[in-house]
Amino acid sequence: MIRTGLPITSPEGISFDYQLASLTERGLAYGLDLLIRGAVLVLVSLALLLVFGVARLPGSLFAGLGLGMIIWFAVEWGYYVVFDLLWNGQSPGKRVFDLRVIKRAGHPIGFFDSVVRNLLRAADALPTGSYAAGALAMIVTRRFQRLGDLAAQTVVVKERKAWHVGALSPPPASSFEPQSAAEAGLRRLMLSNRERRLLGEFVQRKDRLHPERREQLAQILAGAYGERYGLGWQESATALLTRLHAAIRQRERPR
Repeated sequence: MIRTGLPITSPEGISFDYQLASLTERGLAYGLDLLIRGAVLVLVSLALLLVFGVARLPGSLFAGLGLGMIIWFAVEWGYYVVFDLLWNGQSPGKRVFDLRVIKRAGHPIGFFDSVVRNLLRAADALPTGSYAAGALAMIVTRRFQRLGDLAAQTVVVKERKAWHVGALSPPPASSFEPQSAAEAGLRRLMLSNRERRLLGEFVQRKDRLHPERREQLAQILAGAYGERYGLGWQESATALLTRLHAAIRQRERPR
């Protein structure tokens, strides 16, 4: 059996799985992105043709061709990098099909990772733009990685929107304390050294985690604290742990 899960173990000792995107799903997302890029280039080409065609100045045709090539290069090579940074590893095609590019260790990709994996699309497209090299690499690698993914140490995963179903639910709103009283209650909690270490590690790493996985991990930690200490929250579990960490640090600060 082909394993389509990518197991990740966080430094806090909590394990969860990503579902790897299949070759078909990635092909569909790429096809949609190709249509979008093609539509943009056609519209730009028509606009340049109208502008430089009407001008009829000496050298206007060559100027239009030069500008068109620059725009083509920017769209073709900058499309994925821009959207990876704006949408945290998603292009429009990946967003439609619920796919996302992440690092192999489970955290979001950065600018350098996106540039490396997208520059190597030229190698994946061999021979003659058929993407046979990229498809073959995906078939023979355990994590369905094309050549660009192997170089940048990234994977493409299928997002599961309903991972939080059955998660720990907050108590009714009527049972919540006012904010100031709640903060005072958090400062009174006596966490063990291990609990404080796990809490500190989570707060330090939370901005490097994928938003959904960050909240999933936070709910597991907050659920353990909530069951032991009777905590309830109206906010996200990430916000609760952040406030808890801040409250404990404030309590430990020298007076």
